[in-house]
Amino acid sequence: MALVLVKYGTDHPVEKLKIRSAKAEDKIVLIQNGVFWALEELETPAKVYTIKDDFLARGYSEEDSKVPLITYSEFIDLLESEEKFIG
Repeated sequence: MALVLVKYGTDHPVEKLKIRSAKAEDKIVLIQNGVFWALEELETPAKVYTIKDDFLARGYSEEDSKVPLITYSEFIDLLESEEKFIG
């Protein structure tokens, strides 16, 4: 299991590779400009989360996100619970 951090937008090829390569037991967190991925249907078996504050700061409403929104506190909990981190 790994926590995969996506912080760049949808035009970034490495971020696309990280999302597509994630396994079912992995978790993906969309942060900073990575939150733009939350507007799309993602091709991944992993659980995906978006940082709520980053998403809202870009002018979107909670209803616009296609993945669950989490707080920074919940993000820290995910960081602490995973053995591996892919940034």
